[in-house]
Amino acid sequence: MSNPFDGSIRMIRGSRTEQDGNLQIRNEKHDSIFYKAIDPNASIEANLKSFDLPEDYVKFLHEFDSAVLFRTLRLGGGCSILSPQHVIQYWKGYSIDHPYYPIAWSSHSLGCVCVDQDRIDSGNGYLTWIESRDPDNPIDIDLTFTEWLDKLIEHEGKEFWIPPYEE
Repeated sequence: MSNPFDGSIRMIRGSRTEQDGNLQIRNEKHDSIFYKAIDPNASIEANLKSFDLPEDYVKFLHEFDSAVLFRTLRLGGGCSILSPQHVIQYWKGYSIDHPYYPIAWSSHSLGCVCVDQDRIDSGNGYLTWIESRDPDNPIDIDLTFTEWLDKLIEHEGKEFWIPPYEE
């Protein structure tokens, strides 16, 4: 597997198995699965054509349809990078308003990491956290998708973007 996210994925500790192009990484506490993209252009065009898409997020979708990261072996959960189809389902299901649309769901705190379309070209990152229990108070994460993914992996799935976060 050779893609722009190899370096990030290699930072996840655990044994690796690949089946049907899907990559599973498992250690004593978590498992993570990256689901191979089958027809990314069709999926992106069919589901996300009405959104402004950051370049690094599109690159991820060309490699992987979705991913489940740091799902605990005992309780499940974790953080899911949504497939293009699930982006639409979560966007509608949680009534997320413009300029936001969800790209990841956290089962820990029950909320979405969203792209703020008004900040894609800001140079300061464009991700925002919208908690399902408090959707009127979004938290700017101020990272790109790639930066967020790297930090999520570095923090082993802990929601570093929700204050107060302590190491």
